Amino acid sequence: MVERSIGRAKLTPEVRQRLADMAAEARQLVYGEAGCPEWGTLFAEIEDDAREVGSEFIRLLMQQATQEQAETLQTEALNTGSGEVAQSIGSEERAIETESGEVKWDEPKAYLPKSRKAFFPSVEGSGTGS
Repeated sequence: MVERSIGRAKLTPEVRQRLADMAAEARQLVYGEAGCPEWGTLFAEIEDDAREVGSEFIRLLMQQATQEQAETLQTEALNTGSGEVAQSIGSEERAIETESGEVKWDEPKAYLPKSRKAFFPSVEGSGTGS
């Protein structure tokens, strides 16, 4: 079973610094050379800009993480409780609608030749956390 890291701080000082650097770069991309909106812009508008950038960042982080996870399918994930080993048969696009938008990745597919059933690896991964 995979050891989960829920509750552990992922935002180390190094990660926080890198995110601060990325935010500075994002300001340049959103507001141009000045790196800030024109004087008099309401805070609510700045918040809306930040929310839009943040949502896209969140969506991309989830999409890249799930795709990378799917591409690193562990051999033991193909083992069933009954001892039968599934055979990988490619992948199928999976899409989930999140609060930040649609997240897509190629989910591995497998087949159990002995019991003649489709098999999706049941390791903990993306999903609702159930």
